[in-house]
Amino acid sequence: MVYKKLVGLLAVSSLLLAACGSGDESETETDTTEEASSGSENSGESALEIIDSIESDDLNYTSTIELELSGATWTEDGYVYNPVSGEAVITGTAVATEEGVTPYAYIIQDGQVVAKPEVTEGEFTYPVSTPAEDTTYQVGVSDEDLGAVGDEVNAEDLIRHETVIVSATEAEPAAE
Repeated sequence: MVYKKLVGLLAVSSLLLAACGSGDESETETDTTEEASSGSENSGESALEIIDSIESDDLNYTSTIELELSGATWTEDGYVYNPVSGEAVITGTAVATEEGVTPYAYIIQDGQVVAKPEVTEGEFTYPVSTPAEDTTYQVGVSDEDLGAVGDEVNAEDLIRHETVIVSATEAEPAAE
């Protein structure tokens, strides 16, 4: 059933892309209309009905830990931290959504764990001195111990992870 819903979503996405004008409209409309029709014929529902009926539980994914980063500016490339007075502090929360789950936080650079900040009362921090050039990290959480500082860890093995960029450009200290 989930497969049919995903096929319906694909058909609707194709229709929306075609409506945005992607070249020869007549050919694109015909192709995407046929895809949408075949998807709705198979499931007995229109693509819009399928989209409306999808709930997060239908995707069979629930995270045991939620991750939220604060003190940064979000961009399409990741969360950007601008150092103040020579230091940027990566700050996050790692909250377990299930009882008995212990959150582990990881700071990964080039596939290697550079820090494993302690999660205390659902929060963690990692200070970084102002780098000579913008430095990119993967910051994430897991519900199991995946390794120590210096170990290789794939960010995809984490439950949740975000790209963090520590800028080489210092921000002005906040006025008091």
